[in-house]
Amino acid sequence: MTRTERDRFQAMFKKCDVDGDGVIEQVDIDQLVQKALARVGAFPGTANWRRVTDLGNRMWHALQSATDADGDGKVTAREFVTAYRRPDFLDQVAIPFELAVLEASDTDNDGQISLAEWLTWQEAKGLSQPDALREFQQIDTDGDGFLTREEYAQHVKQSYAAQ
Repeated sequence: MTRTERDRFQAMFKKCDVDGDGVIEQVDIDQLVQKALARVGAFPGTANWRRVTDLGNRMWHALQSATDADGDGKVTAREFVTAYRRPDFLDQVAIPFELAVLEASDTDNDGQISLAEWLTWQEAKGLSQPDALREFQQIDTDGDGFLTREEYAQHVKQSYAAQ
């Protein structure tokens, strides 16, 4: 694994390890999901809230069942990397979750994410405006000023896939 790849996985793991105790447990994923929903303004009981919550639960169960070899209900950094390097985990769990959060960010429900919607979501996650703008420009492959589901799915796949 390259240093860049290791750094990327460490950053992803830290994001999922909400309480910072060095392992991911269901409560970490639950808190991650609820924070993501709050960022995009998806309220409990709404369709977006149910969808993202269901996919978050699916993510936890997939992480635990596929990698928690000792059955302790905790996923270590090594187990996390193992899961994310599996194409089926990416295609069936990680990407659908990321897309659901993206789609919940579509506040005007026009089927695409504007720069303003993107910046609001990314700033709420703690990303600086210049970094968020740079990432938007990288993802917006057709340069039309909007992100589509397909553009974002490709970005997520490239971000998580082993290089």
